[in-house]
Amino acid sequence: MPHSEPEHSSRQRLIEAAILCFAEKGFDGAGIREIAQTAKANSALVQYHFGGKTSLYAAALRHIFSSRPVRVPSPPDDPAAPDARATAIRIVGELIESLLEEFMACNEGAELDRASLVMVTRELQAPRADLAALVLEHLRPYTDIMQGCMRILRPDLDWLAAMDYTTSVFGQITHIQNNLRLMRLIRDEPDYPKDLKAVARHITGFSLRGIGIPEAFPGA
Repeated sequence: MPHSEPEHSSRQRLIEAAILCFAEKGFDGAGIREIAQTAKANSALVQYHFGGKTSLYAAALRHIFSSRPVRVPSPPDDPAAPDARATAIRIVGELIESLLEEFMACNEGAELDRASLVMVTRELQAPRADLAALVLEHLRPYTDIMQGCMRILRPDLDWLAAMDYTTSVFGQITHIQNNLRLMRLIRDEPDYPKDLKAVARHITGFSLRGIGIPEAFPGA
């Protein structure tokens, strides 16, 4: 080993430094030497721990993904189960609120959180071919939850038609994530959104009505 420092400490610092550097300069712009300097580590440790820059980038993404586990339960497996529809509707709202909270925590959080959001957003917008499987692995629990709810709420739809609705729901959340500064300017609200739960309720209601769920039209 090219350094006497404890292995976990140096590896962790390199991952965190990589997130900061990749977020600022992208994969092509960030160099191993710069990342090592940011981590206050020997650049040879990048090769030792990760085998190179590409593997370090993948390790940084895995670290971000693993630090943000899915906190929403899965919907019932049986669409005919008692209260399955009510449970699915509740889970849709919980999933939307959970994702909004995660994005806002990253936007307003510490430097490493903000850098993590930038890095993940960039990867979701333009996935590297060699990391597509890793990105899909991270996204699958969220899409599985939403698709499970769709099976209960709209059993008439096939998988692809349900996925159209699923991506439309997620699109509302990523719109806020990707355009937060612009939205604050348009609304003339520098601290928008003050009430995340209210935004989550709006997106949930709008989405359920768009999906065509009768329960979303009280009194109709």
